[in-house]
Parts: sequence; C-alpha cells; structure tokens
Amino acid sequence: MAEPGGLRESVRTAAPRYGWMPLVALATTVALEQGERQSLSQAVDGIQHRFHVSDTAIGLLPFAMAVVGVLGAFPFGHLADRRRRTSLLGAGVFIWTTCMAFNAVATSYLTLFAARMGVGALEGNSPAAVSLLADYYPVQDRAKNMGLYQSGALVGAMLGLIGGGVAVGLGGWRWAFVMWVPIGLAATVFVYRQPEPRRGVQDLDFADRRSAVTLDAADGAEGLEGLEELLVHRAPPTRVGTLDYATAPTGAVLRELLRIRSMWFGVMSLTISQLLLNGLQFWGVPYFKRVHHMGAAGAGAVTALLGVGSVVGILGGGFLADRLLRRGVVNARVHVVAFGSIAATVVMFPAFLSTQLLVTAPLLFVGGALLTLPVAPAEAMVSDVVVAELRGRAATVRSAVRALSTVGPLLIGGLSSFLITHRALSRADGLRLAIVAFTPLYAIGGVIMLFAARTYPGDIAFVLAEAQRNRAGASEENGPPTSNPLP
Repeated sequence: MAEPGGLRESVRTAAPRYGWMPLVALATTVALEQGERQSLSQAVDGIQHRFHVSDTAIGLLPFAMAVVGVLGAFPFGHLADRRRRTSLLGAGVFIWTTCMAFNAVATSYLTLFAARMGVGALEGNSPAAVSLLADYYPVQDRAKNMGLYQSGALVGAMLGLIGGGVAVGLGGWRWAFVMWVPIGLAATVFVYRQPEPRRGVQDLDFADRRSAVTLDAADGAEGLEGLEELLVHRAPPTRVGTLDYATAPTGAVLRELLRIRSMWFGVMSLTISQLLLNGLQFWGVPYFKRVHHMGAAGAGAVTALLGVGSVVGILGGGFLADRLLRRGVVNARVHVVAFGSIAATVVMFPAFLSTQLLVTAPLLFVGGALLTLPVAPAEAMVSDVVVAELRGRAATVRSAVRALSTVGPLLIGGLSSFLITHRALSRADGLRLAIVAFTPLYAIGGVIMLFAARTYPGDIAFVLAEAQRNRAGASEENGPPTSNPLP
C-alpha cells in the first residue's frame, strides 16, 4: 500500500538534514562582502586626505574589486564543481581577510588599490556558495533559503554603515578595514567547519519522490502534493542526458549550459532588471538631494525606505514562491519574478515622476519590496534547471553576463547629462526624468521571465532524471559516481 501522500518510502533516497548552521555560514560570506563595501564609503574622506587622490581614483577601488570578482569566478566556478566547496569557500574568506589587513596598512594609493583587488576574491567565490546551498536544502524550499542567504547582504550592509562609521570616528579611516579582520578570521573557521553535502542529493531525493508518485499513480494518486502531481503528469524531461560531467571538456559543458533555455531567460531577465536596481542604488541619495532639496542625512534616511522594503521583498519573495510551489504551481518561481518585476515598475514610475515627497516616500517602501521580491525565486529558478555537477560553472557564467548590469548608473547618469545639456532641464529634473525613463526596464525583465514558463517544468524534470541516471551509473560500477564524488 502506498504511504500517505502517494509515496513509497522504500524507494526514496533520504537527503540528510543539515539544519540552520550551513545557511548562516553562507549568509555570513555575503554579509562580509556587502558590509565591507559600506564601510569603505566611510573611509573615503580619510583615504583622499591621506593619499591626495580624486573622486575618479576613489571610484576605481570598487571597480577593481568587481573586475577581480568576475574574472576570479571562472577558476572558482570550475573548482566548485570538482573540489570540496566548503574548503574552497573558507579559503576565499581567508584571502579576503588577509587583503583587508593589507588595506589597513596601505602606505600608498597603489598598494591600497592592489589590496582592493584581493578583496574581490570573496565575490569570485560565490559559485561555491550557490552550489552548496542547492545541495544543503530541499528543492521545494530552495527559494526561501535563497532569500535567507541573500538577506545576509542586508545585515552586512547595516553593520558596515553603522559599525564602519563608529570605527572611523574612533580610530580613523584605517579602522574601516581593521574591524573586519577578526570577523573574517572567525568566518573562515565557521565556513570551513561546515559539512560538505553530496552533490545532487537534494535533486535525487526529490526525483525519488516523483518516481514514487508515478508508481502510485495507478492507485488514483490520492493525497498527492500538488507539486508532485503536476511534475508527474505534465513535465517530461526536455532531452536525454548523455554527458559525463566529471570528464566533459569545457566546450561540451558550455554547449550543455547553452541548451538550458530556462536559465537563459532567467539570466536575461535579471540582467535587464538589475540595470535599474543598480542605478537606483547609486543615484538614490543624489535624487533626493536635488529633487527634494534634502541634506545628506535626510536623503539617506528617505532612501533607507527602499532598504526597509527590500527586507520584506527579499524574504517574502522566497516564502511566497515556495508556498505556491507546494500548492501545485510548478511555475511559481517564474510567476513571482514576473509579477514582482512588472508591479515594481507600476509603483516606481509614479514614485519618481512625482515631485511631492508625501507621494514618493510611501511608494518607495512598497517599491523597495517589489524590486527585491523577484531576487530569491529567480536565483532558485536558475539553480533548479542546472544539474548539480555543473552548478558552480553555471553560476560563473551567469555572474559574468549579469555584470553587464553594472552599467546602470552610467546609463542613467548619461541620460541625465543629455537632458540637462541638450534639453535645458535643471539638474533635478534631468536626473528625475532619467530615472523615470529607466523604470520600465524592470517590467521588461519580468516579461522576459514569462518565456521561461514554457521551458522550466521540462528543464527541472531533466535535472531530476539526470540525478537518477547518475545514481544508476554508480550502482553499475559498484561505487559512487565520479561525477558526484563524496566529500
């Protein structure tokens, strides 16, 4: 007789339960990355006074870190698919910590610049974190846990802004870097001590649930969870897997990644949407200074409404997508991304078009939540459709493409300058209308994501089928598959 829910437990491969600690450890790496960026802003005046450099030179510091992050992601992504990921991530945090110490003792702008490039090591290590997260927690909870992971950035940003300000006030600009050294050392040990999950174990567990439901379907499939029922009856795999992921050359891996249409719809959607998000992060404070004639403190406080709303969105998006998924909406992650993106444009357009603060401020809070609502389900969706053995390299490719969104501030600034120079607008109106002109980008990203609704069910079914194929191959060899090594 079938078990409750239509599952035969005897045919399932039970995935281990890892608890909260690995999630906290991974979120800590994001907190370090984002927090240090905020504390750097607290050190800008001191750096300029000490080394007598311009705003342009200061602007190159985060740029250098971003370049290293993109370039470093390629070797890290490759290693993340072949080596113990917790050790790799721990090594990245240790390199980051060492370079933070070099930041603190820099004797010239060039040595500071070189140390900043080393700090980018942690950004390059993100493919390992994404791959680990997918193997630590169940497929049906992936969006929620992606949201909790990303929330580490918000915690780190607050620590960097507040703690960095206090540290600089007490000890000078170098303490904006010194403060992170003991935290980084503790994080290194914390990350390194986390268990290394078997690759694909969560996909295999979910695939076994699906197979068990198929076996019981003849009994009427009473009590099936909606998710499993839909996967069984409507989502055959998109193709037949033939690739040996352990030995496949780089060209074959890239061709395999190019065949995952759902991932590319997601990447295009995120890249286009983040053009606006990155632009707002950079121009938000100047906007309130120019349009609403506010001081630095007031502009920062009002801009923080976006941050408060972001907390709601980044956590709520993951929980909402997973809840809908459990209720049988297989494309829940796709739909939450599309809804949040389109709704964000509807709210943000009048928020920035208006010159009345009483109109803009409440819309910013709602808009902040909608802007980040797609983040967690989108990250979960693009991980769902990639087999476990390729998730590190897939995350690397996605990061490289999404780096294009960093030109958002430049595009908004360029349009603002054009309107001011060639349309004789004021500096306030030029920036305001430039932001308004770019708000539809978020909706465009949402519409692109909707194309994934046709391909996502089949792509995730392929991942589940590959998990079972790899297990079958391992059984024939009477040992663990080489493409899915034990930690």
